[in-house]
Amino acid sequence: MSTIYIHWPFCISKCHYCDFNSVAADGVIDFDFWLALYKTAIRKFLDDFYKNEQITSIYFGGGTPSILTPLFISEIITLIHDRCKLSEDVEITLEANPKTIDLPKADGFRSAGINRLSIGVQSLVEADLRILGRKHGSSEAVSCVLEMSEIFGNISIDMIYNRPGQKLGAWIDELSAALSSLPIQHVSLYELIVEDGTTLNKMIKDGILREPSRESEFIESTWDTAENFGFHRYEISNFAKPGFEGRHNISYWKYEDYYGIGPGAHSRIRRTDGRKMAVEQDGIIGNWVDRIKSGFNFEATELSEEEEFRERLIMGLRADVGVDLNPDLIDRNKIQFLLKNSYIMLREDRVVLTNEGCLRLNLVVEYLSSK
Repeated sequence: MSTIYIHWPFCISKCHYCDFNSVAADGVIDFDFWLALYKTAIRKFLDDFYKNEQITSIYFGGGTPSILTPLFISEIITLIHDRCKLSEDVEITLEANPKTIDLPKADGFRSAGINRLSIGVQSLVEADLRILGRKHGSSEAVSCVLEMSEIFGNISIDMIYNRPGQKLGAWIDELSAALSSLPIQHVSLYELIVEDGTTLNKMIKDGILREPSRESEFIESTWDTAENFGFHRYEISNFAKPGFEGRHNISYWKYEDYYGIGPGAHSRIRRTDGRKMAVEQDGIIGNWVDRIKSGFNFEATELSEEEEFRERLIMGLRADVGVDLNPDLIDRNKIQFLLKNSYIMLREDRVVLTNEGCLRLNLVVEYLSSK
């Protein structure tokens, strides 16, 4: 089984916290040009790497792919459908910004094949939306979710916590309001990370904003609150009502094959001999365009056994799927140490992090992967 990720790099504006491979659209976008380009890239990529396995998820991410037209989305889904073997209940997700989607457009996306929507709410506090550089207001975000629930029965929202100057109690009240009143089945809750080179980082360095708290109480209280409202935590930052776990990301955490297409997109593909390959596309948009137009070959790099093991740890330990106890790669003495300190637990011969371990994910990965 595999998944396909389509990366759309353009947004209506660059958020203050964002260091993703995305840019604000400069002028009017020529959708016909970009559609032809993506079709070329998808055909070439699938010709080179697709092994006739079942595709369980297609994910349009970005950037802000909801600025695309329903026709654009329909054409891409049709192309993939014609060239791949899709599961009968394939999950097809579109990331959306409240500013770039309305009911007629949403209905068009549904007709095109989208059956899951991920809406970037980020906050319900007006002042914090401005801090984050979001263009929508709180009421606009709420209205968007309510309207989209008329079209889609599977809606996820993103929210960011531990924002500059934010108090824990205020965040829990905000989160509780969202989880109790919005018709959603899934929520992704991300602790704010201030990345170098972002507008937010500059604002903090210039003393305009306070640095976010470094205490873990935000994380643990966030987990508890989501669980109290019936959203099970199945990964460090992802929570779902029963049966609505995001299929696309679960595939990543299981370290299944995934195909990424678009500027800066990454792929991991198992060869027939069992070794994993990495395919990483140029992240500079102009370079990616030139390379696709020139008919170049995608470059695949074989991962070493150690690189693959480390990636498997990073992905699997984030989620409740955990990782296999491979005796050739995992030191049993290290496992016993982590068990003794309550950082991990064993579930059907798989290593799964406890809450304490989740708070120390990077340290656990370093410990298990070091010689």
